[in-house]
Order: sequence, then structure tokens, then C-alpha cells
Amino acid sequence: MATTPSPPSTDRVTHEKKEKPLSELGALTLPLPIPSDPHYVFPQSTISPSFKALLETKVNHPSLIIPARLTSHFRKSLKSILMSKPKLKDVYPLESDDIIENVDPKTERKIVFTDSIQDIFNHPLVLPLLKKDCCSESYDPSCSNIRKSNHKVILSYNHYTVEQIVSKILPPTLHKEIPSSFEVIGMIAHLNLRPEYLSFKYIIGRIILDKNKSIHVVVNKTGTISNQFRTFPMEIIADERNTNSNMIDKKQASSPSSALEVVVKEDGCKFKLDFEHVYWNSRLQFEHKRLVHLIGNKKNEDQQNSEIIVADACAGIGPFAVPLTTQYNNVKVYANDLNPISYKYLKINVQLNKCNKRNIHTYNMDGREFIRKLDNDGIRYDHVIMNLPAIAPEFLNVFRGWKQREDNNLLCLRPMIHVHCFGSKTGGDEEAINRCSKALGYKLDTIKDEVTVHIVRDVSPKKNMLCVSFRI
Repeated sequence: MATTPSPPSTDRVTHEKKEKPLSELGALTLPLPIPSDPHYVFPQSTISPSFKALLETKVNHPSLIIPARLTSHFRKSLKSILMSKPKLKDVYPLESDDIIENVDPKTERKIVFTDSIQDIFNHPLVLPLLKKDCCSESYDPSCSNIRKSNHKVILSYNHYTVEQIVSKILPPTLHKEIPSSFEVIGMIAHLNLRPEYLSFKYIIGRIILDKNKSIHVVVNKTGTISNQFRTFPMEIIADERNTNSNMIDKKQASSPSSALEVVVKEDGCKFKLDFEHVYWNSRLQFEHKRLVHLIGNKKNEDQQNSEIIVADACAGIGPFAVPLTTQYNNVKVYANDLNPISYKYLKINVQLNKCNKRNIHTYNMDGREFIRKLDNDGIRYDHVIMNLPAIAPEFLNVFRGWKQREDNNLLCLRPMIHVHCFGSKTGGDEEAINRCSKALGYKLDTIKDEVTVHIVRDVSPKKNMLCVSFRI
């Protein structure tokens, strides 16, 4: 269940009650110290105006005084070596030290270079300018006043990226892996902070909100997926929607339609979901699209205009079922999920995307029971999707004893099964095929059963997510 961080003045859970007010920690300096109390968490109020002032840095950048009327020309020709920083320009009016006699300062501009190139004034793009031989094919008198200068840039909280700010805040011992990356689900940023960064979680959440205007809520994963619905425990560490308090109404947070309901877009479809109570992984968007188009575009000579029937045994909120039935008129999907909340959003997304109701049928039951029901009801299927990576191969035992159907005394084409699972980086393909074979009760033949293994994504240094496809 998602929890929300309490403000500093509010009692927290038992092990956080000893937290000292920020004022008792003394004058703050950067980087922040690692708290002596391992349960202490810096409050969001740490990010105060005075604290932001500590991040200010003055940097001198080399620059060039140029004729104002040639600004556009020089910005184009020098683009590759100009200063490029968020919310900072690369051209400025002259300062008092830049003004020379008998030249109107309004007729000149200062163009600022990057500070990452040493001896920039000897750069092949700059040196000719200082030699006064490059303004135009015919000599331009105003070019005689091109000269070296420098520009003082004040970098502040507003100019830095999330990673740059976090690296300045964290003590050097925590710089091995700066926790600045996150998954985006609609208006939610999802972090997976390591234990050593938890004392700084509210600060990190606040920085992410400040730097990403489309993000309104930041959550941190607090445990692993350990239930049959593939959801995981999480906590809200920053919430832009509550400016006066970090607390979300407890009744709202515990209801099936919680504070983490969002709408995401994928493959031309909209999906409404409750991130706390259903499984959703934005990193799977390319796999969703790949399999949808693989199934929808599969046209045999004998089936060019015939109906394609798909059994989606672990459909979730519909990332396969919805696009299959909105993008292909000849595809019918029987979509099932055990999680009643996923089932609820599956039906919502069918309506949201105006799926043809004749082409999609939804179920809320165990995956094996779902396949047995289709078989008992005489519903044939051309494809079966089993997207439950942790245990999907073991679900294949439901096909033991499966018999190839006949249609007008002709054997129907054997259905293609698409099973998602995890496998080792080395030898994972064979490992996954063997798991499928074991559950099926027979050895899959690579050629006869048209076995393929697709690497879906990198999960960890030693593990991949895979999709094994074969004919039953």
C-alpha cells in the first residue's frame, strides 16, 4: 500500500519520532552530512531559499564582443562552441568593463563561449574573428572592434539538473550511483531508492518535482513484488498536489480509486490505471507494440481476411488487448486478469478507447481456469499471451493433453503461444525453452514448433526479460 510522508511537525511511524527539527541540526552546509541516526530523514523544507543559495556558483566564461547587427550570423557559425545551459542565454548586452571609447555600446553584443574548451580564443572558429578577416567577403569596418572578453555566469538551483543538484547535496561517499533516474507513469515519477539514500528521499522527491513540471507525485518503491497481482509496496515522498501538507486523505489513499490514478498514452491508446493497485511498467511499451503488431500483421495466404482470435491470459489493464482491438478489425481478444482492480481498469480502458465490444470479451479469473473455460466453451484461439514473467512458463501445464482442433475435417493451424519469463544473460534462451518444455510435458522442437526467443529488456546485470514464442 502507498503511504505518504508526514510533515516535520507531525508524528511519524514509531522509528521516526526521534527526528530532530531542522533548526536543531545547526547551520547547513553542502554536502549534507549522513545523519548519525539511521532513521532520520531530511524534510522537504530543507530545500529553502537559504539552502538554494548554497548551490550558487560563479563561473567565468570566455566571450567575444561582436557587432550587434551580426549577432545572428555569429550565433549560427559559432553554435557548436557557445555556452549551452538551461535558462541561460548565450548573447548579452555589454557591461561597463566591455565598453570602449567612441563606440556606442548599443551597437555591440557579447557572445558567450562554453567553458569546456581550453584556449577557446585559438579555436579555428574564433581565431579568424580576432584577426579581423572574416566578417564578410568585403571588409566590414565594424569587425575591427571584435575583441576578447569574459562573462560571469551565476549558476543556481534553477539552472542545474536533478543529477547535478543531488550530487552537490549528497556526501561524496554516496556518489557511486546518483539516484536521479526514474520511471514516468503519467504524472507520477517512480523511484527505487537504495537504503543508503533514504535519509535524503524527501529532498530528492522535491527536486524531481521542481525540475519536471509534468510530474506531480513522486513515489518510492519500498519492497519487492510479492503478491499474485504483481503490485509492490510504495510510499509517496513528494506531492505537488498538496502544497500545504504532504498528507493525502487516508480514506482516499486506501480506497480502490486512490491518489495514484493516472492516464498514460501508449501506441495510440489511452490507459487509465491506479499505479498502487495494478501492475504497469512503462519500459514494456516496445514489447507491447512489438507483439501487438506481430499478431495483427500476421497474414497467411489462407488467412488473409480471416478472423484472428487471441487469448490474453494475464491481460492486466489491457496493453495488448486494447490496441489489438482498436487497430485491427479482424482481431478478437478474450482478455483475462486475476486482479479485480486490473479487471476494473481493463473494462474502463475498453470503453475509453472505444473498442468494438463484439471483438473483446473480459474475464476476472485464474489464468489456467480461463484457458480451460475457453476450451470447454469451444472457443478456438490463434494466439495465447501469457505475460506473467515470474511464473508464466509453469502455467503452460494447462495445455497438457491439448488436442489439435478440426474444422470441416481439416486440422486447424496450431495456436502460437507467447510466454514472458526471466532468463540469465548467458544461456537464458535455452533455459527459458527448457522451462516451457518441462511445464508442457514434452520437448519443444525448434523447427517443428517454430520456437523463437525475443529479448524484451535488460532487467539486471545478470538477468533479461524474454518472450518465448512457439506453436503448441
